[in-house]
Amino acid sequence: MMIFRHCYRIWWWWSSSSSLHYFHFLRCPQHLFNLQRQLRQTKLLVAARLNDYVIIDCSFANEYNNDISFENNYYERLQLKIHSCFTLIHRYHSPSFLILCNFSSNDNDKWLQNSPYCQTTSLSYLDLFSREQLVYLSPDSPNIMSEYEHNVIYILGGIFQKTKHEQITLEKAKHEQIRHQSLPLQKYLRFSASASTILSLNQVYNILMTLKHNNNNWFEALKCIPERCLLR
Repeated sequence: MMIFRHCYRIWWWWSSSSSLHYFHFLRCPQHLFNLQRQLRQTKLLVAARLNDYVIIDCSFANEYNNDISFENNYYERLQLKIHSCFTLIHRYHSPSFLILCNFSSNDNDKWLQNSPYCQTTSLSYLDLFSREQLVYLSPDSPNIMSEYEHNVIYILGGIFQKTKHEQITLEKAKHEQIRHQSLPLQKYLRFSASASTILSLNQVYNILMTLKHNNNNWFEALKCIPERCLLR
């Protein structure tokens, strides 16, 4: 109901004899920000009610415990990546709702626990969904993803940089007997020598959403990768 109240107010200001109120609304960044935030929340809540999910596996915090270069703790870094997922959400009419599984609570992750954009749980995705519904996206998987499957739930590893163990997401998917795939990056792109082919959470999320909304158009989806990473 809140979003409809805002739409009504915009219409009233536009139709009012005093156009000053309308222009004041357009000039007020806070009003626009609040409206955009409520639009994002409405889209994601609809996805949650339709069981349209993307899962982020948060079981990798221990991989970074002894890393001095990891300035912020794991969940603070994760918070930034989660927030980045929604900067382009206005492009999608039905973005998938995020579930953070294997989530270990502490005092530094209150934003994630209280966020309207995602749901945190200490449960494993195997406690919530059947194996047949799940596909773990891993850059090391030999199974190349060909298209976005609307009837599966994709799992993204909550990893930000190189971990202590090699192929950690692939090994976890194999151990848990979950189907795994990798994005066809080498088929469509040529990375520069200094660029990493390991994509960030927000890049993978936006690739999935673009495929979902653009009939599996890989050329559009891979535009989510910055040009500075590619050979010209």
